[in-house]
Amino acid sequence: MKLLMIFLLFSMSILASEELKVSVSPSSPVKGESFNLIFEINTDSDDEPFVSFSPNGLEVLGRNREVSLRTSIINGKFTSSRTIKMVYDVVADRAKTVLINDISVKVSGNELKHKPLRIQILSKRKEPSEIFLKVETSKDNVFIGEGVDVRYYLYYRVPVVQTEFKSFPKLNGFIKRFHKVDDREEAVEYEGRAYRRSLKYSARVYPEKTGQLKIDPLRLNIQYASGSGNPFGTFGLSFKRFKRKGVNSENQMITVKPLPVENIPLNFTGLVGKHEFTYSVNKEKFVVNEAIEGRLEVVGSGALEKMDAPVLYRDPSLEKFDTKSDFFEIGLDRGRKVFNYTLLARADSTLPKRNLELSYFDPDEENYVSFELLIPKLEIGGGSLEIQSSSGNSEPVAPKKADESFNKITTNVSINSPLFSEHWSSLPIRWPRYLMFFLLAIILIQTLEISTFYFRKKNTGNGFDEVIDSMKKSGITYSGLAKLLLDKKYSDTPERVNLRTRIDRLTLSSSDKKYFLDTLNTLEKETFSSNKERKRKVRFRKKAFKSLKKELNNENYE
Repeated sequence: MKLLMIFLLFSMSILASEELKVSVSPSSPVKGESFNLIFEINTDSDDEPFVSFSPNGLEVLGRNREVSLRTSIINGKFTSSRTIKMVYDVVADRAKTVLINDISVKVSGNELKHKPLRIQILSKRKEPSEIFLKVETSKDNVFIGEGVDVRYYLYYRVPVVQTEFKSFPKLNGFIKRFHKVDDREEAVEYEGRAYRRSLKYSARVYPEKTGQLKIDPLRLNIQYASGSGNPFGTFGLSFKRFKRKGVNSENQMITVKPLPVENIPLNFTGLVGKHEFTYSVNKEKFVVNEAIEGRLEVVGSGALEKMDAPVLYRDPSLEKFDTKSDFFEIGLDRGRKVFNYTLLARADSTLPKRNLELSYFDPDEENYVSFELLIPKLEIGGGSLEIQSSSGNSEPVAPKKADESFNKITTNVSINSPLFSEHWSSLPIRWPRYLMFFLLAIILIQTLEISTFYFRKKNTGNGFDEVIDSMKKSGITYSGLAKLLLDKKYSDTPERVNLRTRIDRLTLSSSDKKYFLDTLNTLEKETFSSNKERKRKVRFRKKAFKSLKKELNNENYE
């Protein structure tokens, strides 16, 4: 019984040492604004607690951990305990009553349970907060494709020490242009109270579909100064305690209307907002098979990123290539898009100057506006030529029609046509013919040099390479070295010169000559000596044999 009582008392003391508290900060949270769900665990253990609960409609954004230690002396004995705070950053999307249940914390083998926690989510603050994040839009009722400026401001009445971005808005359903933010402070009034605010995030967006589109929230972690102590403490300076808080803006909806379908122009560019169009070409007169380069520049407030290149020419004498485009921002609400057209003149033609009508939608007037784009005149020649004798008595050659596909241009005779010809021999100077002869001569010389090189390699390199390959595998031999040095192709015959003399006459480096002389001495001792000593393997020096091969080839072709 005594042992049982001691065990029960010991167990009760362990249970008493573990304590769990759950709270909410602020006590009256507001929909769309994050708040803290705090689990405070008092324990004597060094183990990490494991927290579990059912959020039941709350979105968990993140978690922080804070630890504090407390030491006391009781009856001359030191006792210490830890307080661990597990702070969950949560948010509710609408005003409602949330019941947090299944609250459990496991630490040092024990499980601490807590009764369900009821939280009332308000639709609006009872009083303005000291710090909050607010999204502001330039319009909340727009047409599809119309630009909207979206800005996220941080409002505060206490000093903000640090700002950390937790999550950015996705802005699904919009084309987005993000802006560089100037976060300078400015003094403003909000709901009758003075605040300071700074811009934290900014973008210009263009809705891509109709209906209700959501401007989702921006979430920040804020560190700010709060509270004051003895004004005479800390050398007369007031003391402030730093706190952390998660803030996020509320969701905001934008109504997007479709464009009117009545009287929509055939040449509608798809742009919404006022725009200016400018077109130019590199010149006005071209010859057949010459490239025509055009540039269309569009400046305005619409979603130029999605604009396609308008069709400017439909003449069959022009072959069209892919149009390239570039987009540039020229302000917070305007952009510039440049289309570079490339066409190829395929036949004689004259395209007169004309006006091409393009249109955009004006959301302020709620109607379509047309614009006349000037297309310059184009003159294409060189596909026809009239030939007349110097006496002037010959009759003109009968004209020939051009092929309809313009793939093959035939001669169309006209005394008034430009004196262009597609054949180079008809040019008044003969430099193209001379240039062709010069290029043919260079090609012939290069061909002869390549043939000579391969002929030399075939007749001289193979025998040398065979001897080298054999000595690489089986070792350097006296007979092999003599075969290389005293080949019958050279002016000195083996009967008139010995190997040492032959090596001395070569224009090799001193180190290579020394290598071959040392190798020759070693091979002579092994070959002609009467002593039956174990033969040493002579080291094969690849660089020296490469120099020797080059020297022998040069002598062979002098």
